[in-house]
Amino acid sequence: MLSIRTRGKSGVYYIRGTVTLGDKHIEVKEFSSGTSDRDAASHLMAEHETKLRHRLMFGPAAIVAQGKIADAFESYLTKAKPPCASDILRIGKLNGLIGDFSLREPKQAWEHFRRAYLTGHDPAGQDRYRAVFQAAINVHHELHDLPPLRIKAIPFNNERVRFLSKEDRDRLIASYSPHIQPIITLLAFHGPRIQTALQLSWGVEGVDMKEGSIRLNHTKNAIIRSVPMHPRVMDVLRPIWEARGRPTKGHVFLNRFGKPYQDTRKAKIPGGNPIKNQHATACQRAGIEDFTVHDWRHHWASHCVMAGIDLITIMNMGGWKSLRMVQRYSSVSVDHMRESINRLS
Repeated sequence: MLSIRTRGKSGVYYIRGTVTLGDKHIEVKEFSSGTSDRDAASHLMAEHETKLRHRLMFGPAAIVAQGKIADAFESYLTKAKPPCASDILRIGKLNGLIGDFSLREPKQAWEHFRRAYLTGHDPAGQDRYRAVFQAAINVHHELHDLPPLRIKAIPFNNERVRFLSKEDRDRLIASYSPHIQPIITLLAFHGPRIQTALQLSWGVEGVDMKEGSIRLNHTKNAIIRSVPMHPRVMDVLRPIWEARGRPTKGHVFLNRFGKPYQDTRKAKIPGGNPIKNQHATACQRAGIEDFTVHDWRHHWASHCVMAGIDLITIMNMGGWKSLRMVQRYSSVSVDHMRESINRLS
């Protein structure tokens, strides 16, 4: 059993001892009660002993029974590989609404959050919150040898593949403002996500003009790839590099005021696209419909497939984590497939 005793001149009570149940026991190293009031210290000792007996009786599940959803969020935020900035903000929103819910009823907590906050959100955004919530619970469960939680995914269409012909591609690039055209050329011929492109720097950690390579930091998947620079990209970046005195650091792309673009991944509300309006104007000028800025990534991957590049190479160059995410591009063009079949003798 546990016992209390005072230590030092302050008269603060300390708790120590052993809690036993059958052949199982838990050793309790001495810790401070934080009080010199014997009754208060005794009450704290009794509460602590009850919790430990509960743990001996019911095993790891007792920890969950006594805990709150906020405990799982804390485990998730302090894990060895920290979550991305966007997911940290999502955890903050989740914690604010359901952090005080019991860990015994995670699905009920999730349903409360979904009804209270996600009404009106697009399905893909809702499913991201679901995935983060489930991951947080499961990190906590793993720490305590508990089975993983499974919450049914929210279905959404993630199979969109949109690409342009080479003629439409060049007409659309030419329709952007001059300071935007180099950015779009990079998107069209290397396929990074927009913020990966906008935050590129000069030098070996980004655009290395001397080596003719680009190091793309695909932070969404924590993958960094250095790839050879496409000649078209080299042609539009070299004049910028020369005009700035051949720098080895600093942002490659600047807005019309000569300032770096805001990294919206680190904003209080992550997301948003700094060139969305310019893109809409360019599409209108070029007569291109139903084509988003992110579709340049689909365009690049689709043309890689049509050029005969294998999916593994596309996955590595594009920073995707799995082949499954690239397989949707494997049948991008009926005409391309027809040409391939006709090559068979």
